[in-house]
Amino acid sequence: MAAIALAPGVWRIPTAPFDLVNSFLFADEDGSLTLVDTGLKRADRKILAALAGLGKAAEDVRRILLTHAHADHAGGLAGARKATGAGVLAHDRDAVYLREGRAPKRDASRFGGRLANRLPGGGFARCDVDETFADGAVLPIAGGLRVIHTPGHTPGHVSLLHEQTGVLVTGDAIFNVRGLRYSPASFCTDVTLSRETADRLADLDYDVAAFTHGTHVSTGAREAVRAFLRGRDR
Repeated sequence: MAAIALAPGVWRIPTAPFDLVNSFLFADEDGSLTLVDTGLKRADRKILAALAGLGKAAEDVRRILLTHAHADHAGGLAGARKATGAGVLAHDRDAVYLREGRAPKRDASRFGGRLANRLPGGGFARCDVDETFADGAVLPIAGGLRVIHTPGHTPGHVSLLHEQTGVLVTGDAIFNVRGLRYSPASFCTDVTLSRETADRLADLDYDVAAFTHGTHVSTGAREAVRAFLRGRDR
């Protein structure tokens, strides 16, 4: 699947049909790249194909940043890291799960969460995390990538704001699948917290809202997200 330009030096890479799972790519002035999220297992092949379509080599990816430790974001991490040799970055509170190759427990106050906690699977290959970060950090990536800690989906879930281009990567704080919506409750470690912290996205300035699940919004993005957050039942 071809990469889709969101802004100068920023691309969305669909790794599943119908834009159901996306990764993102940020370019620095020196030509080096940062990959955000790696999709499901074997998604690394689609990411590498997208890189080739942009005229980039795997070795151009110097960093892989994960919004959180779930298999649809970290499933392709082992393959992507092997191909690129890139360092891995994640929020401090999710780094432990990445290192152990497991997702955090789901919200046991919900039936779906209790059921998910009993089922096998849901993991991914263990991977070292080379660098951790915390809320409010401005990472020296592509002119500055600001970390917005939006826990609840996982303890260390983050959204990312590239202020230089006005691109917001929501991670799983908000989906855009048949319209804007919260993450399904059965995927969250704390459903209430996940929906509360998503409100942080209403206070930011951005022109493009980019979702891991669903296509991006580039017209009236901030207004659409704010309207959703004001109008949705919790």
